[in-house]
Amino acid sequence: MKNLTTGLCIIFTMLLFAGNALAQQNRLADIPAEQRAQLQTQRMKETLHLDSAQAEKVSAINLSYARKMDPIIAGSGSKLSKLRAFQQVNAAKEKELQMVLSQQQFRQFKQQQQEMKQEIKKRKS
Repeated sequence: MKNLTTGLCIIFTMLLFAGNALAQQNRLADIPAEQRAQLQTQRMKETLHLDSAQAEKVSAINLSYARKMDPIIAGSGSKLSKLRAFQQVNAAKEKELQMVLSQQQFRQFKQQQQEMKQEIKKRKS
């Protein structure tokens, strides 16, 4: 269970924070989009307390954007171009998620992103 939770945090963080994802892209490229999306959805179900309708929509969104990330992850572009592409994909994903989640859930989602970002900065220090 600890490995699953750790894995979920790592995957979720990498996808949400493009700069950090670039540093981890080799490991991320080894995980199929379907698995990344499934892990993200499971984490969101647990932490945001999604109902079944929300979980279904979030799962579809996560899978769609995980697949959109694959060519970026595998691409040979510069770090800057990949960073920009990650940011664009993440911004579009957040807009879709905002339409599915309640305001409170979305605020909690954004707060979790900030907490993960701070944790990553601590690890790098």
